[in-house]
Amino acid sequence: MRAGVVLLTADGLAAIERVRDGRTYHVLPGGQVEDGESPAEAARRETYEELGLLVKIRDAVAVVHFGDSTQHYFTADVIGGEFGTGDGPEFSSGTTDRGTYRPVWLPLSGLTQQDLRPRPIAAALQGAPDPWWLLDGWSVTPVVIDEPV
Repeated sequence: MRAGVVLLTADGLAAIERVRDGRTYHVLPGGQVEDGESPAEAARRETYEELGLLVKIRDAVAVVHFGDSTQHYFTADVIGGEFGTGDGPEFSSGTTDRGTYRPVWLPLSGLTQQDLRPRPIAAALQGAPDPWWLLDGWSVTPVVIDEPV
């Protein structure tokens, strides 16, 4: 099981730019839920490790089924830290066989052209007249997405 955040601020949408095997794409911040952690706790920890931001987890907004993996996404509010100072294991070794990782802010316009994953969340945010309203609506009943592998 994995967990992550859909973090919107005035700067845009927080994402991790991945360069791997000559391809550049973006993913929402998140990672593996460790033993003894809830998905919300994992999302908070991963946000700090990957972005350098301390966040307060608000609401569950999406559950994405991708192959055999279930991914839980939450909204969050920034309560401290400094963007770009994440020190998770994926950042400590520079380029690895898994490529590179770099935290970025993506503008909300043009998300579908960015190859942001999971794609259904990117498409929904791009198509919404007000992405914050969309996420608030999802938090009432988190959307469940079956993403093709």
